[in-house]
Amino acid sequence: MKPSLNWALFLVIAILICARPVVSAPPRAATQQIVFMLPVGQPLVPSPGAIYEIAMMNLDGSGFHQLTNDGKFKFLPRFSPDATRIVYAKYSAGQYGSPDAVYDIAVYDLASESETVITHDGHAQWATWSPGGSRIAYLTELRGGTLWTIAPDGSNPQKVASASGAIDDLQWGDPAWSRDDWILFGVLQNVNGCTKVRTDKIRPDGSFRTQVTDGGPYCTPPGAEQSGDADPGWSADSRTIYSSRGFPIPPANGPGATERKLYAFSSDAWYPDKPEIDLSLPSEPSCIEGVPRGSPDGERVLVFRLCFDNPMSKPGIYLTDSTGSYRTFIRAGFGPDWNPRVFRRWPPHRD
Repeated sequence: MKPSLNWALFLVIAILICARPVVSAPPRAATQQIVFMLPVGQPLVPSPGAIYEIAMMNLDGSGFHQLTNDGKFKFLPRFSPDATRIVYAKYSAGQYGSPDAVYDIAVYDLASESETVITHDGHAQWATWSPGGSRIAYLTELRGGTLWTIAPDGSNPQKVASASGAIDDLQWGDPAWSRDDWILFGVLQNVNGCTKVRTDKIRPDGSFRTQVTDGGPYCTPPGAEQSGDADPGWSADSRTIYSSRGFPIPPANGPGATERKLYAFSSDAWYPDKPEIDLSLPSEPSCIEGVPRGSPDGERVLVFRLCFDNPMSKPGIYLTDSTGSYRTFIRAGFGPDWNPRVFRRWPPHRD
């Protein structure tokens, strides 16, 4: 969902944070490759004025390769299932959070090293691949959000569904497509005066819409970033969802920001008292953790992390396990995704 916090203040605070990783465990083999948003200059988070390019590297830092270099803001790159292409939102004007931003979906072909913009309405982002790679789902932000799928060459766009505008269905964001063919997305609601974001899932044909979380017990304070669930990511077996859970308090020493923790819950339909697991580190509670991505082997999670209670903590991409027991700093950046080919253990999925 779009941020509403004071990014200028956020960046002033965040620039003071530097140095070494927190509780650490070593990454595995260097062949485990990721794609991510590479900051240009000193931006620490996507915000007006910040520029990010797309880059790849191995977890140990070797094999770094910058794919794009045109000075345009790019958002949330995602590998195709066969790891031959990468999809992301490309901003032709402005940056994330800019009121005048113009953005569409782009596909980068790794073999030809070429980029193709495949949508043209100026308000399309949050792209995610179908399990077999024949379709891409994305959201347009006009009128509260409409979910579409499209072929990777830009042909045959199909509407899936859209937000109704009712108090329990105001706005959609952050879609993610699972291996078992569900599209997950965040839903902004304001029920009984309580504004927060929950998580729903839907089939690609628009059927069987199902609520997965209620967004937690807390409402959003006036003027703050929304409490509740954002940036959901699937586990490899589609049974677990990782979420950036927002709370209505600022992190310690982080005024103007909203505390966000890494959470996990099952992909089953929501019911009262459905179990949820807090995967944040108890030793460092005052953090912002977001855009989690479960690894294709089911054992680890990539997450963006920015902490305010440890002056030695470095903002950027971190690695943890599926229980959240450690955090290992990978590098400065945002919105990482795993290369699926080096982990392939399941038979290929066919759309």
